[in-house]
Amino acid sequence: MQDEPRRVAYVAHCLMNQNAKVSEFAKCAGVFSPLVERLVKNGFELQQLPCPEMSHMGAVRWWASREQYDTPGYRHHCRNLAKSVVDLVMLHQDAGYDVVIIGLDGSPSSGVRLTSTKASWGGRPEGAVHGGSDRRPGMGIWMEELKFEFEERGLAFPRATGVAMDAQDFDLQKAMVELDQFLTEGKENAA
Repeated sequence: MQDEPRRVAYVAHCLMNQNAKVSEFAKCAGVFSPLVERLVKNGFELQQLPCPEMSHMGAVRWWASREQYDTPGYRHHCRNLAKSVVDLVMLHQDAGYDVVIIGLDGSPSSGVRLTSTKASWGGRPEGAVHGGSDRRPGMGIWMEELKFEFEERGLAFPRATGVAMDAQDFDLQKAMVELDQFLTEGKENAA
């Protein structure tokens, strides 16, 4: 085991704690076990990323789209959180760890490959009644600010992917196959 490269996964807060999600959006009680089991099986140390939505808006909050979070104040909040995360990632990288980031695709904040969108939202939240928000390719606000913090320091953004639990057509089996491929590719590159 000592010959294996050391690996660490920085995981979106709500994948490690589904109870932190906006009411009605958790897909399981507590930790998202299929993800954690795969990471542990592949030799990853786990680090939980902070939840900028909860620390900015509180534990009891309405759902929102990327457009509603895309404000100078929220971006500033995310950038402040990103500073300590990048500090910790740098410690892992300096110690020779293979570092990955696992976000929550479909999230307005934690999406890596997919984020939410609904420019028309505002006023009384009625998204669940009228079909919810849409999804589009791209990063959420938190992931963008985290990436910007890496770039501002002259560092490459670590290899990253997202689990699309916040997509309307979420398919657990498909998501786990994609995650396995991502983890396998990284293991081959680290060897």
